[in-house]
Amino acid sequence: MLNRVFFAAVALVASQTAAGQVYKCKGGAGETVYSQEPCSPKAEPMKLRSNRASAESAGEAANRAAVYQTTELADAGIAERNCLSGEQGRIYGPVNARSQEVSRQIANLNRQLATAKNNLAGATYASGLRSQIVSLQQAQSAERIAADSQMAAARQRCGTERGERERAVREKHSATSPAD
Repeated sequence: MLNRVFFAAVALVASQTAAGQVYKCKGGAGETVYSQEPCSPKAEPMKLRSNRASAESAGEAANRAAVYQTTELADAGIAERNCLSGEQGRIYGPVNARSQEVSRQIANLNRQLATAKNNLAGATYASGLRSQIVSLQQAQSAERIAADSQMAAARQRCGTERGERERAVREKHSATSPAD
């Protein structure tokens, strides 16, 4: 019989401890003491707060959603700038490299032009050099115009992609925003 009472007492203490009961008591010097054991026969356990996070208020949820939306919209702008930067390098990089080479060729032709003799053969030679220079300049100008046209199309495409991304973000956040 004594074993049953002992096991019952142990089970009672274990259940109180497992449930997390805490008692607030006054110590011998008047200090506050917390204990898992009752201080007196009339002691009642304290009501403890849950460790769970409190529910988010509607204002906090709306604020969080606004921050997410703003961040995603900023990301759309960054993606557009990255798109334009990539296209600019892809389009103008080769054009600029060829332009440098053409400029070197024109400078070389101009040096040759300066050495042309002042006679009929020299005039014919100078005329041929001038024709080559004009031809190179026209080709360079046409290539630059074509690159500008490609870049305008790339700007349009990157801008359209940004607009679509922003529209999707706004739709997503208008669908998930809490009801007012």
